[in-house]
Amino acid sequence: MICNGKYLYEVELVTTADILEFTRTAVKCPYDVTLVNGKHRLNAKSFLGVTLAKVSWDNMFVEAERDCYFEFEKFIK
Repeated sequence: MICNGKYLYEVELVTTADILEFTRTAVKCPYDVTLVNGKHRLNAKSFLGVTLAKVSWDNMFVEAERDCYFEFEKFIK
C-alpha cells in the first residue's frame, strides 16, 4: 500500500528470532526503513527498538521510500 508517497505494510513479529531476522533484513536495505504505529515511529534497523515496539504496540507497520514487499514478505500480514 502506498501512503504519502511511501510504502506501508502491516507486519507481525511473533518470536525473538522473527525480530532478529526482521532487523537483519532492514539493515541490508540501502534506504530508510521505519516501524510506524499511529504517531509513533522508530528505526526498523534497531533490534532494541523493534523489540520495544513488539512488546508495547498493538499494530506495527513497516514504512519505506521504496517498495519493500519482497524483502519483508515473510512478516507482512
